[in-house]
Amino acid sequence: MSQENAWRQKIEKPCSALIVGGFRPTNELTSSCFGEVRASAGEEWPSFNGQFLWPVCQLNLLDAPYVPECLKDIAVFQFFVFEEYWNFDVSTIDTVVKSPTGPFFIRTYNELDGISRAHIASHSSTFRPFEAKWKNSTLVDYPTHDTMPIDFDALGIGDYYDQEGVDQVQATKLGGWPSCIQSEPWWDYRAEGKEFEFALQIDSEDKAKCHWGDGGAVYLARHKTMKHLWAVDWQCF
Repeated sequence: MSQENAWRQKIEKPCSALIVGGFRPTNELTSSCFGEVRASAGEEWPSFNGQFLWPVCQLNLLDAPYVPECLKDIAVFQFFVFEEYWNFDVSTIDTVVKSPTGPFFIRTYNELDGISRAHIASHSSTFRPFEAKWKNSTLVDYPTHDTMPIDFDALGIGDYYDQEGVDQVQATKLGGWPSCIQSEPWWDYRAEGKEFEFALQIDSEDKAKCHWGDGGAVYLARHKTMKHLWAVDWQCF
């Protein structure tokens, strides 16, 4: 890489991007899927405020071409949401607590042994279930200006967004950068967020009729030492 493009090495990050639907499903228990979760280790369906949560997605990380270091202990990741999540101010999720204490809920499995088919509760989700899979190859992701780790203006090469190929991977993804819409996630500007590391993004998925506000996304970061703690933020247009 030429010296004038050396800045790219400082900001490029690998990521795995999810494809939702559009292919013949396998119907396997541990397949990635959106708008549903299939696997369980005998847990009850999560509920909050007297309502069963909606299943957002199940992600099989073992099938992904790239997994960030902070997620390498996880085989299957599941995410649930309360229907009116926007009415609650929540910044962290503790997976040691086995029942939801807020509108977002995470379940993880470190291995596939012991997982069986989940008993689906009578939730009111309007999501449309689709099997999902990871794109075959690792993608290169660029940050928005909100999370830029260098002083780009000091390079004197013009506007960041005018540079060739600095596109953000706008998708449900592992690793990479959060595709910020309004600002950087809260852990980037609050002192208590310094111990969290961005892990994955759960995007709006039109096919599954899952929308975070107006075309938004949920961003999740994991604590660097207390792995059961997750930071959550969401933004929309």
